[in-house]
Amino acid sequence: MFARVEAFHTEPSEMDDVITEQHHATGRVRTMNGNMGGYVLVDRDNCRVLGVTFWQNEDDRTVAESEFEAAAHRGDVQLYSIAMQQSLRPA
Repeated sequence: MFARVEAFHTEPSEMDDVITEQHHATGRVRTMNGNMGGYVLVDRDNCRVLGVTFWQNEDDRTVAESEFEAAAHRGDVQLYSIAMQQSLRPA
């Protein structure tokens, strides 16, 4: 699994616009191949917003980038591979 995290630090007067745009972007990419969901995380006290989406593979995440580039507000983007651990249960 792979994640895309876009971080915004904005002015208080722009918070609602950034949140709305991130909700729209996350909603658009949820219909794309390989998307496994997404979240918009908000810290109003510090004027920060994180848009996080999850992808089955890097290729699908890369294809979705054009949808994010169409957003009116742009943040700092980080791409991650998710290290997953499976628990072993006795038979």
